Amino acid sequence: MESEDGLGFGYPLRVAGEWGLRHPNRPVTWLNTANAGDKVMDLEARWQTDVLDDRPDVVSILVGVDDMGWHTLDRRGT
Repeated sequence: MESEDGLGFGYPLRVAGEWGLRHPNRPVTWLNTANAGDKVMDLEARWQTDVLDDRPDVVSILVGVDDMGWHTLDRRGT
């Protein structure tokens, strides 16, 4: 499920909402390019097209449960 602005209903939507409340006269374009189930290692394959091609001023990466603890199952992180 997506929010009407494509930010989902978690971390990206909350950050955008807080920004809007604190800086109503400083509009910002927000993009959420998250892929459910991806780990940080998976980002490399789509980093250029999903992030860098948009020439962002700021990038935030949230490390979630898909990244945490994988090393205990498989030291290569795969």
